[in-house]
Amino acid sequence: MNSMHPVGLLKKMMPQEAKRRQARNVAIGDRYEQRDGPVSLWVVERISEVRMSRFPLVRLARVGHPDITKTVSLSALASQNEYRVAV
Repeated sequence: MNSMHPVGLLKKMMPQEAKRRQARNVAIGDRYEQRDGPVSLWVVERISEVRMSRFPLVRLARVGHPDITKTVSLSALASQNEYRVAV
């Protein structure tokens, strides 16, 4: 019996071109604000491809407090449910 490794299965489910298309919508330097809680602005510092994830990971730094960082999936930014583009 021939079985496929889970990572290979995920790669087949989401082709690389679709991942690249989503990554183009988010760029280093883009600013987002968190929807819940007090207003906090975050700037994209880095976008990283992760072999075990369907979506790239995005490192955010808090504007005015660069020592405060967080890592979220690209899908969290793209969905606009948790974060919205800051104007």
